[in-house]
Amino acid sequence: QPIVRQPFPPPVLDRSPIFGVASHTLLRTCFRVGEALNAGCRAVRTNKPSVLLLELYARVTRSWREGNLQHFVFCDLYHDRPPHVVGTYELWDQSRLWELDSRAFLAAGEGSKSVMCRAMARMRRDGAGWRLEVMGIWEAGWDDVDFVAGIY
Repeated sequence: QPIVRQPFPPPVLDRSPIFGVASHTLLRTCFRVGEALNAGCRAVRTNKPSVLLLELYARVTRSWREGNLQHFVFCDLYHDRPPHVVGTYELWDQSRLWELDSRAFLAAGEGSKSVMCRAMARMRRDGAGWRLEVMGIWEAGWDDVDFVAGIY
C-alpha cells in the first residue's frame, strides 16, 4: 500500500528558540521517486540545492561502475512506470564499507531483479534533466520503510 502523508513541514526560522536547530539543512524523507524529484527540483530552482538532503527509499533497477563512479537508475517502490531518476556515487571506492554497501546494487537488472535501497542524496541539474548526487546508499527492506513511515 503506497504511503500517503501530509505535505512537508515548513523550515524552522533562522533564529529558532530551540537550541541547535537551524534552517541550514533540510532533510526530506521520500518514499516515491516523483516526490523526491519535486522536492529536489524545487530546491535547485530556489538556488538552495546544498541545503536540501534527500533520504530516498526506492528500487534500483540498474547499476554499474565506470571508473570511480557508480551509476544507478532509481525506480518507484510501488511500480515500474516513470518517473525514473539516475544517480551517481563517487565515494564508493573511498572506504571498504562503502564499497560493500554499494556492491549489492550491481546485481540489479539481472533477470529483471531490482534491489530496494535507502539513499542519501542531493538533486543536481544534469543538462536538461536531473540527477541524484548520492552520498550514501544501503540495501533496505519493507521493514525499514514501514519503520520510517511510522515516524511521519
